[in-house]
Amino acid sequence: MGSTNTSPRLLLGVDTGGTYTDAVVLDADSREVLASAKALTTRHDLSVGVSNAFAAIAESLDPDRVELVSISTTLATNAVVEGHGSPVLVLLVGFDDKMLARTSIHESFSDAVVETIGGGHNHYGSEREPLDVDAIRSALATHGSNVKAVAVASTFAVRNAAHEHAVRDLVMVESDLPVTVSSSLSESLDAPRRALTTALNARLLSRISDLVDASARSLDALGITAPVMVAKGDGSLAAADSVARRPIETVLSGPAASIVGAATLTGLDDFVLSDIGGTTTDVGQLRAGRPRLTADGARVGGWRTMVEAIDVRTTGLGGDSEVNTDRMDITVGPQRHVPLSLVAQEHPGIVNVMRADLAEPPSRDIAARFAFRVGMTESVAGLSSIEQRVFERLTIAPASLRDVAMGALERRALNVLVDKGVAQIAGFTPSDAAHVLGLQANWSLEGAAAGAALMAWYTGEDAEEFCRRVWSETVRRSAGCILDVAFDATDAAFGDALANPLVDAVASGDAGFGGVGVRLSLDAPIVAVGGPAAVYYDEVARRCGAELITPDNFAVANAVGAAAGEIVVRSHAEVHTDGPSMFRVVSGEGSEQVSNATEAIAKATERARLTATAALDERCAGLTNRGEAVEHIDVLRHDAPDATGDEGLYSAIVNLELRARPVV
Repeated sequence: MGSTNTSPRLLLGVDTGGTYTDAVVLDADSREVLASAKALTTRHDLSVGVSNAFAAIAESLDPDRVELVSISTTLATNAVVEGHGSPVLVLLVGFDDKMLARTSIHESFSDAVVETIGGGHNHYGSEREPLDVDAIRSALATHGSNVKAVAVASTFAVRNAAHEHAVRDLVMVESDLPVTVSSSLSESLDAPRRALTTALNARLLSRISDLVDASARSLDALGITAPVMVAKGDGSLAAADSVARRPIETVLSGPAASIVGAATLTGLDDFVLSDIGGTTTDVGQLRAGRPRLTADGARVGGWRTMVEAIDVRTTGLGGDSEVNTDRMDITVGPQRHVPLSLVAQEHPGIVNVMRADLAEPPSRDIAARFAFRVGMTESVAGLSSIEQRVFERLTIAPASLRDVAMGALERRALNVLVDKGVAQIAGFTPSDAAHVLGLQANWSLEGAAAGAALMAWYTGEDAEEFCRRVWSETVRRSAGCILDVAFDATDAAFGDALANPLVDAVASGDAGFGGVGVRLSLDAPIVAVGGPAAVYYDEVARRCGAELITPDNFAVANAVGAAAGEIVVRSHAEVHTDGPSMFRVVSGEGSEQVSNATEAIAKATERARLTATAALDERCAGLTNRGEAVEHIDVLRHDAPDATGDEGLYSAIVNLELRARPVV
């Protein structure tokens, strides 16, 4: 921890990850890190972890000097990657059967209820069919008690959102359920993908609202009254109340903040960023001082959302990833387990259980695995009889999986409880292997060693050799994440970089393929951040042929990026030719005709500016010392050949960006 100085203004950054909650204090003027701390994330009550992190830096905090609190989080990203979320009712207005199939909602979320509703608009924003209000009321009456939120998507809502707004207003009158409309999340015309993104958002509502509420309680306890903002997936900030309604925007919030934080900590304009946490590894690039945004929405956990975000590849790989063995094969991830070394810290009795199991090893799929209840939860609504039976066996003390879930059906029931956030599974992880190898010393070495000995029995190795292979496999997959981005693996020539045998040879550390030596060299340094970075990335960089930079405060880069972020909003409007001297200006507010191309572009710019200004005001809610908005306009035109001025305009898209600092 650094020492405080006499600066009268402070920025407080907080990052809540799957394992740790980080807090930093920044000088608002110099952006120097004055203090930092880590505390375990407490999933049953996030305010405990946040309060513990704040308590560790309390001596560096004068509450009256804190001008802004900014939060980044991987909670939404982790929930998407791990397939967690609340059951939702999805109302699709104007969708036919083909559009419904294209949403993939039924395949993606088995607990989602989907209803198609009459209504919708056409591509000009004109009403195609009246909204079927009775069908909405019927859907709410039938399904409202079985879901936690409502998602609404309507055809061409980005051209006219009237039906989405009408559904939203009716849901708010008829029920207490939170509701999300697609037009508030994306300006894209692709209604099926908007619908999927909206369903994801609705499933995540409680995750971010719980975090915002927990942070507010912790700040109140410290006497901090500064405005609270949340980092979004594009690296920008927005008022916490605004983001709580759109939690999908925080997908990739953590890695986006880490890129901002890495740039702040290193002063570099060009690098490959790898942020490894407990659950995921996130890799992105900074080029010429600006992160690249996704062209068509963030991809997370197999879903392509329509959320604007920094172009980051997210993989279910981290220090707390589940380790499995199949004879001599070892796999790491994508599911997260609580490390045995961490559980044994508070419950050392599991060490004796694992040592006893070594004399008569259980089946491979339950070896060194324990389950426990999260917090003091006494009951859970909506459980099946099998799920209820498994839940009643759980306590806050970890119990061997063979005593909690007997057979395949009960194992599936336990997984449902994990998805609902009321249970967790502990098992052997890369963090445990690192403890055995002397690369990490956070928690109980005895718990890690007992788990390693039991897991190694199935491969016929000694425990240390088994742990070296777990470590090496984690390095191999980490190198694959880096090389995916370096090769830009959207290129079909590579796809998954590790599927290429030459690349896999490099990532595996073999440095050879048959009789041919293979080397790679990255054209930019790797900046590695996140708690486990020091354990793996010296070797990752060596295998990738790259310079490695681990800046001071690398373990809390996300929190630094949250504190150092800006507010950015983007909007667009379109111009289309309707015929000679006839142009149509189209935006989320509907469409209108004008007779002059120059006037049409001016009108589109005005509409985009009004939309962006309203969004900026919403995202700056509560700020009293924000900077002036800086505007950038980009007009993409299609003109007739050899035309001058606006005479030959066919169509145009006006893209407008407003950027402001939350603290001057």
